[in-house]
Amino acid sequence: MPKMIVPDSLKDRTEQMQFAPAVRAGDMVFLSGVIAALKEGEAPSDEAYFRGADEAFAEIDMILKAAGGSMADVVDITGYHVDFEKHMGPMFKAKAKWMPGPFFSCYTMIGITSLFNPLGFVELKARAYIPQ
Repeated sequence: MPKMIVPDSLKDRTEQMQFAPAVRAGDMVFLSGVIAALKEGEAPSDEAYFRGADEAFAEIDMILKAAGGSMADVVDITGYHVDFEKHMGPMFKAKAKWMPGPFFSCYTMIGITSLFNPLGFVELKARAYIPQ
């Protein structure tokens, strides 16, 4: 039976949005998308894109910890990117901070025109293998 993974800090959002931050199905944990975004009024810059991506990876890490795992357990990421050229350098700098290797997960990059959060520049969807 699949089990929802809901860290305490995401309980209100889960209730409001009516979807789980993650679901465990056997040894696999499937995360909902996490949006990397600029802050309200923040000018786009490499520093702002890095901060947004860093915060997104931190949220993914928090969800994985609630599932009993870590970033090292991620086997697949899909990134839905609004503008590759503007944010890919800072985005991969944040990814390298959170996922330095030596194991590298799969990563699929898809170009899109918008996200649910209008300040968002990428939404990250991850899957992790975390044996029970």
